[in-house]
Amino acid sequence: MFKCKECDSTEFQLVVHPDYQGMVEVSCNEFNEVLVTANNQEFIADLMFMNQFAVCSNCGAIKSWEYFFRNPLVTM
Repeated sequence: MFKCKECDSTEFQLVVHPDYQGMVEVSCNEFNEVLVTANNQEFIADLMFMNQFAVCSNCGAIKSWEYFFRNPLVTM
């Protein structure tokens, strides 16, 4: 998962080339990795991809992403 360094939001929008005609879908897998599907090809987004193509939905920041891993609940 990723979070915005400016506002700590994890919500984002991908910026797709205006001439792109295909569908782009974004989802998360069981490991909270961001999966991107475009033209029936699926890949896991990395930090470089996010900083090139993602805009923060909350504050509009670009190139402001960092890795973010939620702490799992520890039960005893």
